[in-house]
Amino acid sequence: MKFPRNLFTTILLLSVSTLPLIAQDIRIDVSKRSTAIPAVCELLVPAKIDGAVDLPALVKEAYCKGSGDMLGEYTYSTFYLKREKFKNGTEREETYTYEVFFPTLKGGTHTKGITVTTSHNGVPVPPKELEKVRARAAERTEKEEEKIEREAPAPPTVSADRHPVGMTPLGFYARMGINHETFGRKHSARLAILTFLKNCDLTLVGREQIDGRETLRFTFAPRPEAQFADNEKYIAQLTGEIWIDATDRIVTKLLGWPTGLPSSAAAASSTVSAPTQNKDQAVRSSPAGEGPPAVYVEMMRLPKGGNWLPRVVRINGADYPKLFDSITTDSTSTYSNYIRFSTEVQHVEVGAPTKP
Repeated sequence: MKFPRNLFTTILLLSVSTLPLIAQDIRIDVSKRSTAIPAVCELLVPAKIDGAVDLPALVKEAYCKGSGDMLGEYTYSTFYLKREKFKNGTEREETYTYEVFFPTLKGGTHTKGITVTTSHNGVPVPPKELEKVRARAAERTEKEEEKIEREAPAPPTVSADRHPVGMTPLGFYARMGINHETFGRKHSARLAILTFLKNCDLTLVGREQIDGRETLRFTFAPRPEAQFADNEKYIAQLTGEIWIDATDRIVTKLLGWPTGLPSSAAAASSTVSAPTQNKDQAVRSSPAGEGPPAVYVEMMRLPKGGNWLPRVVRINGADYPKLFDSITTDSTSTYSNYIRFSTEVQHVEVGAPTKP
């Protein structure tokens, strides 16, 4: 079944003013390049992985394959869990379910996603309140698209001898940033797969089948000379594992623990589950054995088109309060129901991610 683009605008922009908290706290920026091949993908050729793996070439290829700009072509749903621990041993959880919509972009333009809260702590936004904001939300999106149309730069003039040659990205790597302020001091932490690929040494552990796809499994360790931004300095204290799809050459999963916790033992003792479309279930890790991961990223391959987009992203400051610049909350976002603009509806059901 196909729907016109404007109907997506009405359906997905449900509660801009009903529960403004999450809209104020969540910011999603996207942009669209003027060329299909980004600079990091130019002149790359497929890395050799049969027999001995050409690791430097594979890392460059994996970096390229997740550097796409296709996220802005989709609407999607997100289940957000925030967990806090207190000194008396108690915990508090807060959850939001929201949807994200992007106005149509032209090459060389950027925009912010419109974040739409649909439930808070499992309580849906009342239908009458949703109805009141639908028309205003649709108008807001249309105005943003008109602005993009007016401000879009002229297509760049490309000389006959300057057509980029290389690879085309297949996905958009998940990124998460958390900001917090106490007593006038700002704290922040950022999680991005690209930073790990750029600043860590990978060691091949083996090959395994995941969802019927051959996957290369690596351990990672930060290089001693690596320089990290302030909100990514925690990476220097981590070790963990990275999985790369053997066919698409893109990172499909990343887990990290503070140095000193054996990743294999932690992986065996930690369980992560994702919410279904019908139930607001928290993404959790069981703190057994060596404990849950401090960072966790999982990607998903869409059944139609083959693009890889975020599935789960987690920064766990609740279990590791000294790791992330005084950020002591466990924040997890689980993504689902990716729908591409002006195409057949793709209902992507998120099941439980594989056991990390």
